[in-house]
Amino acid sequence: MKFNGLNLEQQPLHSFTLQRFQRFQRSPLTLQMKPLPLGFQRQLRQRGIFPPVPPAKILRDSSGKPLRDQNGQALTQSDVTDSKFIEQTELYHQRVAVLAIVESLQSDPHIEFETKLNGETPEGWAQFADAVFEEFEAAGLTTGDLVAICDEICRIGNLLNQDLVREQANFSESIANGSS
Repeated sequence: MKFNGLNLEQQPLHSFTLQRFQRFQRSPLTLQMKPLPLGFQRQLRQRGIFPPVPPAKILRDSSGKPLRDQNGQALTQSDVTDSKFIEQTELYHQRVAVLAIVESLQSDPHIEFETKLNGETPEGWAQFADAVFEEFEAAGLTTGDLVAICDEICRIGNLLNQDLVREQANFSESIANGSS
């Protein structure tokens, strides 16, 4: 793709310093990050990383009998409170975050993951993400550290629009105050 007759170049790496990583008398952690590629979500799907589907539960009346539609079929509803579904959802988000961080850090010459991908299968990718997460834990990273890194990935990839966040907050305040 060209802009003003010139080829658009690969975006340079962005430096990001995780200041609060000074735990255990370590110096701040500076990462060389790149934005996620345009097809990152497609890559996740191709790798078998999908959000879980909540189980269906049968709707019942006050006496416990199943509610039915005009054809006599039992009515169902997604059960987003199912503990297994919640656990799978948390694991899905964890894997997406880990894979996003790994993708963003691919060009950082100072970062090397001990975990290697064991086969281009959905199971291989899931195991890889889980093992890298364990590496993060062993390195002393916290949930807050991973959130900060993911926020930076979003910022450098223009996935966070501060104007939208600010306007969304203003909109939420007007609803809370009862105005329209």
